[in-house]
Amino acid sequence: MIHVDAIDHINVTVADLEASVGFYEKVFGFRVAENCRDAARPYVILGRAGTAWLALHQQTGEQLAGSGRINHWGFVVADFDTLQDRLESMGVPVLYTERWRDGVVEYPQSRSVYVADPDGNEIELTSAFGGGLS
Repeated sequence: MIHVDAIDHINVTVADLEASVGFYEKVFGFRVAENCRDAARPYVILGRAGTAWLALHQQTGEQLAGSGRINHWGFVVADFDTLQDRLESMGVPVLYTERWRDGVVEYPQSRSVYVADPDGNEIELTSAFGGGLS
């Protein structure tokens, strides 16, 4: 069994990044922790450290119409170093092994692997809450 310590984040597709960021700042008092508004696929990570994070990705037109609004959610897990062995023993394949060695994504302050539930819903399993953002 994989021990989940916390729900880490929800990754959401939005049509208007500025409007969405303004909403979460005003209504919930979230603050921007990572700002990539100039990227090919603009995104902002905002929330409150130790409480909740949202990763908002902007898509428009056909991109938005053809995608679900929740892209994935993340769980902080205990014992990340043995996670892949435990997943393998349960027959749960790690996604994206062709893109990242062994499927482990190395972020600046955390590591993650991605799996899918039986319906194909993607789940990120991470070593640190909010990717270590503070």
